Amino acid sequence: MNDLARSSASLILLFAAFAGTGALNGAELESFTEPYRRVAVPATEIGVLAEILVAEGDHVSQKQLLAKLDDTVLVASLEVARAAKNALGSRNGAEVELAIRAKQLASFRELRDRGNATEREVERAEGEHLQAQARLQSIHEDLEVRRLEYERVKAQIKIRQLESPIDGLVVQIDKEVGEFVAPTDPVVMHVVQLSTLKSVFSVPMQMVSGLEAGASVNLLIGYEPIRCQGVIEFISPIAEAQSATVSVKIRIPNPDGSIPSGAFCRWDLKATPAARRVSRASDDQSQSR
Repeated sequence: MNDLARSSASLILLFAAFAGTGALNGAELESFTEPYRRVAVPATEIGVLAEILVAEGDHVSQKQLLAKLDDTVLVASLEVARAAKNALGSRNGAEVELAIRAKQLASFRELRDRGNATEREVERAEGEHLQAQARLQSIHEDLEVRRLEYERVKAQIKIRQLESPIDGLVVQIDKEVGEFVAPTDPVVMHVVQLSTLKSVFSVPMQMVSGLEAGASVNLLIGYEPIRCQGVIEFISPIAEAQSATVSVKIRIPNPDGSIPSGAFCRWDLKATPAARRVSRASDDQSQSR
């Protein structure tokens, strides 16, 4: 049974390799264009969706505000935190008290030097001065905590606002205003990047060694083909055993949006110089045999 399985696998691989060679010798590789990036934009907090600020088909820029969750309670908390942060009466009073204690200490030291005050009176004045310093420091620390609390509430409001992670196009909105966004289904909309496209081709293994990331390739886009240039971005280190092919991702610049996503895409692999050299070497080896 094992011998039969191994024989079947060998025949499949042999057929796949033969089919791949035939495809190369006959025509181009075929694929489709895709958005370079497709991002599902989630809400990072749970809550009711209060506003959607874009529509499907809108072009958006990175960091642009897309939607908001309800933040009524947090906005009220922010006002409380702002009032607490800006309440400076206790600090001003502590500063005045410290100034008075400093003057009293200086007076007692001067009187002591003249013999009109005892050492105990000076020590008492020094202690009161240190206490006034400690009270002012405590108030400063309390104000810093209030400031941090204010910043924390601001951050909580910020994360309830959905921003676009890329420059792109809104292609799908999954939620409606007033709908509850739950942790199990946080995605609110999808944004795609179309200023750059990609196309993934399955390249026969014997031709991959002639390719390298960063190399330019010529492509034909559409059924009424438009010629354009792409760049090999990634060559998978893992081959697909059943088809004896390797995935190669090609980046296609599309700054004016003239190339549609989902268009038929062809790549004449033998027109790529490095791959052509490998193909010629393979043909020479076949003829020598």
